[in-house]
Amino acid sequence: MTKNVMQLYPTPGEAVPLRGLYLRRERLLSADAAMPAVYANFLTSLDGRIALKNEYQHHFELPAELKSDEDFMLLLELYAHADCIITHGGYMRALAESRLGNILQLPTLAETRYMHEWRQQQAMKPHPDIVIVSGSLDFPWHDSLDSGQQKVHIATGGKAIPECREKWQRRGQQVHQFGESLHVDVNQLMNFLASKGYQSVYLMAGPDLLQDMIKHGLVKHFFLTMSHQLLGGQAFKTLLNGEPLGEAGRLSLKSMYMDMGNSNELGQWYAEFSFA
Repeated sequence: MTKNVMQLYPTPGEAVPLRGLYLRRERLLSADAAMPAVYANFLTSLDGRIALKNEYQHHFELPAELKSDEDFMLLLELYAHADCIITHGGYMRALAESRLGNILQLPTLAETRYMHEWRQQQAMKPHPDIVIVSGSLDFPWHDSLDSGQQKVHIATGGKAIPECREKWQRRGQQVHQFGESLHVDVNQLMNFLASKGYQSVYLMAGPDLLQDMIKHGLVKHFFLTMSHQLLGGQAFKTLLNGEPLGEAGRLSLKSMYMDMGNSNELGQWYAEFSFA
C-alpha cells in the first residue's frame, strides 16, 4: 500500500509511509526481560463503538463502516511482532461460522511479504503460537492450526465441564487451568507464558480480558485506530465495561498519525500509547 500519513506526534508535520508504520522499529518488548510485553490494538468510532449487535443473528460484530484496508494492514504489522497471540473461544466459534476472517496465521500474500521478511530478520517463526482462552472449553478447532507449525495452548479457569476438558485431552491438546473461577487468572497465565520464553504477546481476545490485564498492570503497549465517524446504536460494545481502572488506566501518548482518507474515504487517527 503506497500512501503517506501525516505525523501529528511527537514531531508534527512529517509525512511518513503507511507501509511499515508499525514495523519501522525494533520488536515490541518489555523492559522487564523476565516477562513478555503484552500489547493490544482496537478500532473504534469517535463515539466509542467497536462492535454493533446484528439484529438478525443476535451477535455483536465489527461494523462494515469501520473496516478499512489501512487498519487491517496495520493490524497485521502488529501481528508480525508477536511470537504468541491470545485469542478466545468466541473468536474460534465466529471463525467456524464464517463471521470473522482467519487471523490465526499471518497471511501469506504478496502485500504481506515484507512482514514475513521482517520476521525472518528478527529470527522469528513464520507464524506465532496461539493461546485460546475459554471458560467453557466449548469451541471448535480450526484446521489451519494443524498446518501452521504453531504450538497451541488452551487456557481455562476452574469451572469448565470435565467432559469438555477430556475432549481436548483426547485430541492430544493439553488444557491449562489458571485459577478456580470461570475466568482465567491473568497473573498465572502471564507466568506460564513467561516460562515458555515468549517475549511479545498480542492480546486479541476482546474487552473483558483486556480490562483484567490492564487492571493487573500486564499490558505494556496500546494501539488505537480512531475512524472519523459517529455510529450510534443502542446495542453496542465499547473498549471497556468493567469497574473503574483508576491509575492502572493512565496512558502516555507515544505517537500519533493522521490518515486524510482511508479506503472508505474517511479520515483516521493511528495512536500508540504506553501505560504510565
